[in-house]
Amino acid sequence: MDDKLYAVVDYIMNTAGEAELEVVHAALKKRVEEARSIGPDPRRLAAESTGRIDEQLDMSKRMVKQMAAGFAADIIRQNAPELSEAQVQQLLGEFLPEMAGGKPARQKAGGSGGSAAPSSGGLPGSMVIQMVNQFLDFSEGRMSAAEQVQLEQDIPGWKQKYWQSFPSQVQKLLSLYLNGDIDRQRFEAHICEVLGL
Repeated sequence: MDDKLYAVVDYIMNTAGEAELEVVHAALKKRVEEARSIGPDPRRLAAESTGRIDEQLDMSKRMVKQMAAGFAADIIRQNAPELSEAQVQQLLGEFLPEMAGGKPARQKAGGSGGSAAPSSGGLPGSMVIQMVNQFLDFSEGRMSAAEQVQLEQDIPGWKQKYWQSFPSQVQKLLSLYLNGDIDRQRFEAHICEVLGL
C-alpha cells in the first residue's frame, strides 16, 4: 500500500474525531462529484455511440443502393446502347424506384381510368417493343432457360414489372393476342400504332 494512502487511512481509522471525519467526508464527496463531472458520462457516451453507428449504417445502405443502381444501369447500357443517359435513368427509375428515387409507372398512371401514355411512363417505343417481344417469348415458351434466369437475375420479378409498365392499350392487345382473339400481324400493327412507331 502507498505510504500516503496508508497514512490517510490510518488517520481516518485511528486519529480523526467526528469533526475531522465530517471534513474528510465532505472532501471525498466533492472529489467524487468532480471526477464524475470531468469523466465520461455513460449515457452520453452510449447516445454518441448509437448516433455514430446509425450514421455508419445509413452510409452503408446508401452505398449498397448506389452500387446496385449503378450495376443495373450498366446492364441497361450494355443491352440497349442506343438509349440516352436520361432514358437509362428513366428505365432505372421504372424498375428500381427504391434505388433510383423514382416511382413505378403504375403509381404515375393513377386511377383515372383514362388511356396510359403511349410511351409507357416515358420509356422509348423501341424499348417497349423489346420488352413486349421478351414477354411474348416467355409466354409462348420460346424463351430459353438461360435467358429466363438472366432476366430474373437482372430484373427480379421482371414479368410483373414488364406488365405493370406497359400502357393499358398494350396490355389489352397482349391479352387479345395471347387468348387467340387477334393474329400476330394485327397485334404487331396495333402495337406500333399505340406506341406511335
